[in-house]
Amino acid sequence: VPPMTGTMADISLSLQQIQLSLQTLANQQQNLNQRLTNLENGAVQQLTNLTNQFNSLRLTHTKEQKRIEYGNPQNHPSSHLEEENQEY
Repeated sequence: VPPMTGTMADISLSLQQIQLSLQTLANQQQNLNQRLTNLENGAVQQLTNLTNQFNSLRLTHTKEQKRIEYGNPQNHPSSHLEEENQEY
């Protein structure tokens, strides 16, 4: 097979460059997809952690509120109503 010259050689070289560019783009797209997946996973983990922290704080607040209500009934308006109802 004789070597390509002229226009055919230029076309062949251009096709090789296009093929290389497409491969580079495919690799970059794959890298971007992986980075996006990592970002999404990180965001989900952070949201889960924040949700757990919020629920823990809410539970702690509820327990503390109940402790205050039961430990010191005269400071809670519903306790006064219960005491008044019991007197009648």
